Amino acid sequence: MKFHPVLLCFLVSLSVGSVKAANPEQNLADLMSPAAKISANFSQKLFDADGFEMDSSSGLFSVSGPKQILWHTTEPLEQKVVSNGKVVWIYDPDLAQVIIEPAERVLSGSPIALFSGNLSDIQRHYAVAEEYRANTAVFSLVPTSKTSLFKEITIVFVDGVPDSITLTDTLRQKTKIQFGNVNLNPALDDAAFDFVVPADVDVINNVR
Repeated sequence: MKFHPVLLCFLVSLSVGSVKAANPEQNLADLMSPAAKISANFSQKLFDADGFEMDSSSGLFSVSGPKQILWHTTEPLEQKVVSNGKVVWIYDPDLAQVIIEPAERVLSGSPIALFSGNLSDIQRHYAVAEEYRANTAVFSLVPTSKTSLFKEITIVFVDGVPDSITLTDTLRQKTKIQFGNVNLNPALDDAAFDFVVPADVDVINNVR
């Protein structure tokens, strides 16, 4: 399973068809702002360049702002990715291993920054196009950095709620994350974004 911390109100419903808005970056920022705090279930599928499914997983996640993250994969194998904004813990129970990374190194310039709805960040890192059909808004983001791991990020909103995100990498593999039971602006305890390292696990600490 690959973790793509990625992710995420539709203000008006437009008639069926394609519309290019004057400022798609601002529209995306407006849509993302309500998702600055979000919790949901997810199902994730990885497809190769020919569209064949290579991997799948599911679980739940919570995000509070751009850097507090809990991404808990429950199937087929458990994995937790937790960030308190300063450090990121990646816990793999099957390997009995925890990797600790600086949050700034892992999250800076990554799609997770979209959760903040920060217009300047969106303008700095992406070229944005948008399309509306009935109750659906589709945003296509192309990273401006030549070193980005992704060629394109597609975010879909249905009835004002984040519905899915698809990440296309430089090998044309696609990771599609479908959301369910979405809760916008939930009450989230900061303690949920701290991680206590279990006993008897290997720790790889890359925080210096």
